[in-house]
Amino acid sequence: MNLPDYLQANSSPALAKVILAIGSAAKDIAQKIRTADVGAAGTQNTFGEEQLSLDVLTDKIFFAAMKEVKEVAIGSSEETTEEVVLNPEGEFAVSFDPLDGSSLVNVNLAVGTIFGIWPGKKLIGLAGKSLLASGFVVYGPRTTLVFAIDTFPVEFTLQGDGSWLLTKEKLEITEGKMFAPGNLRACLENQNYMKLVNYWIENEYTLRYSGGMVPDLNQILLKGKGVFSYAGSASHPPKLRLVYECAPLARVIEKAGGASSDGSKSILENPIEHLDQRITICVGSKEEVKRFEEYLRV
Repeated sequence: MNLPDYLQANSSPALAKVILAIGSAAKDIAQKIRTADVGAAGTQNTFGEEQLSLDVLTDKIFFAAMKEVKEVAIGSSEETTEEVVLNPEGEFAVSFDPLDGSSLVNVNLAVGTIFGIWPGKKLIGLAGKSLLASGFVVYGPRTTLVFAIDTFPVEFTLQGDGSWLLTKEKLEITEGKMFAPGNLRACLENQNYMKLVNYWIENEYTLRYSGGMVPDLNQILLKGKGVFSYAGSASHPPKLRLVYECAPLARVIEKAGGASSDGSKSILENPIEHLDQRITICVGSKEEVKRFEEYLRV
């Protein structure tokens, strides 16, 4: 089954238009990753972080694709951290990280795009549980689009003719010994995080950590097991942003039968207070997320 046929059967026409536009933008981004300059752009995003030329380019591609969909009222990205009005009469707000893990491109590791589709004309005040759809694209040996609307996440793979073909119809997470621990520098001050990491090591969990959130979560979904964590400390606080990364990805994991946590509750329970809101996150199988809360309750 191709992407248009799947969306016709499983979403509203308006939502389908947005997801198709995201698929179109992903095809352009995949091509640019293979060929574009990966050096510094000489600019910073609004968080003061240095941007690569590819960050800027992919941001423009995604914004242009969203502006073409009259149903998208506003767009907001990690590179352009504003609620940018695209079509005032639209019914959706779209948040996105156009190139998550961009620092990995020049060493040829997998990177991704993250997106969330929200109801209405603003993001501030909403929580992840309000998301209508969310997902990500993985740019690796294959280019894949994973998203969840109302049921289990599905995977589409980009074909040579530019179409998206359904390759996984039901992504589901159960239990299994695989871990991807982010921000390990925090363990020096956060002894509870250190104890949890040691638990995984001592119990012979398989380490699978690439430094990119998208490919690490994609592996959990495709393997059907595991946990991704990103805790913090005073010197090394969490850096992952609620609206652009954590809420959209947490929703995908929860739709797959897994769980998410900020240390005490689901990521999807956290309201968006500002666009630079950063948060502790753990996502994966239910038992592993429960263990995270037991060790690191905040």
